[in-house]
Amino acid sequence: MRLHLLLAKVEPKALPVPSTCAYADCKSLQVRLHQPVSKALRDTVYPHVEVHRYRCLKCRRTFRVYPPGVTQAQSSERVKGLAVMLYLLGLSYGAVSLALESLGVPISKTHVYETVQAVAARVPGLKREQVFQAVKTKALGGDLTRVKCAGQWLHLGLTVDSLSG
Repeated sequence: MRLHLLLAKVEPKALPVPSTCAYADCKSLQVRLHQPVSKALRDTVYPHVEVHRYRCLKCRRTFRVYPPGVTQAQSSERVKGLAVMLYLLGLSYGAVSLALESLGVPISKTHVYETVQAVAARVPGLKREQVFQAVKTKALGGDLTRVKCAGQWLHLGLTVDSLSG
């Protein structure tokens, strides 16, 4: 079995320009760039991106426009996809948190849980057992943990073959 991993790309330079007001009760065609804003982001590549605030000239309200792969959430879509993929591959919520932390993206295991549950609500049948139902391999388990050694936290990956020990 071969998995094809398609993660969302974060493209901070490709900011779309809105043509209408973002509010459903207005939908005016007259919007103007109000202010560029720096947004802190949890991502493997970009620690922050620039988002644009636009003002509707009719209703006078402002709204933000985000680059592809970025939403109003603190984490990018790429990191969320990576968290879900690692969970589906068998890591626990805590292990996913540690793996992403070792990549430079600190995310709590509660945030990983909420991300996985949000994706599972949108995609029917997204369960570990259903994703790997047809895969028949030897029993192999793995998990991540961290230990404090000489005052520094070290990440350890442990794998166990439960058939041979």
